[in-house]
Amino acid sequence: MRRSIALVLAASLFLLMAGEARAATVDISIVGVSAGFDPTTATGAIGDTFHWTNNDSITHTTTQNGPLSLWNSGNITAGNAFSRAIDFAGSYPYHCSIHTSMTGTVRVPIQVSPSSGSVGTAFGVTVASVAAPSGFVYDIQRRKGSGDWTAWKTGITAKSATFRPKASGTWSFRSRLRKTSNGAKSGWSPPRSISVTSGY
Repeated sequence: MRRSIALVLAASLFLLMAGEARAATVDISIVGVSAGFDPTTATGAIGDTFHWTNNDSITHTTTQNGPLSLWNSGNITAGNAFSRAIDFAGSYPYHCSIHTSMTGTVRVPIQVSPSSGSVGTAFGVTVASVAAPSGFVYDIQRRKGSGDWTAWKTGITAKSATFRPKASGTWSFRSRLRKTSNGAKSGWSPPRSISVTSGY
C-alpha cells in the first residue's frame, strides 16, 4: 500500500515538473526610441512569460494596446525589467506609452495535437493554459486547405476543444481572446495545421 502511494506521488510530482518545464521565458530588449523593441515581434508558447528589459538609458513602458489592455508595466527605468505571462493564444500589439512610436507585438500560437491522423481522429485544439477569466471568452476559426477562415467555436470559456474531421486534407486553426463587455479582442494567433488522411 505504501509503495503504491509512493508511486502515485512520484508520478504526480513528475507530471507537475514536466508541466512547469514546458513554460519558458521569452526575452525582449527595450533598445531605445529609434530602435524600439528587439525583437519587434516576439513569439512564445501558451503560458510562456515575456520579459522586457530596459537596456536604454531612459525610462520606457510596455503597454498592451487598448481597448483590450491586458498589461501595463508602468515606468521601467534604465536597467530594470517587467514580466508578463500570456496564458491565451493570440497576437497582442503593444507600445511604449511615453514614446508612442515604439511598438511591438507578442504572438502566442494555438496548439493542436496530434499533428496528423485519419478521418475521425480526435484532435485536441488548445487555445489557453487556463479557462477564460471572468468577462473573457475564446473564439476559434478553422479552414480546410487554402480556403477561407470560418468560425468553428465562438465565445467558449474552455481552454481546449476536440476536432474530429470528417474529410481528409490539411486543416488549420487559429484563435483569439475577446472581452465580452466591450468586444475588445486580441489579433488572431499564428495558425497551426494538421494533416488528415482518409484512413483507407
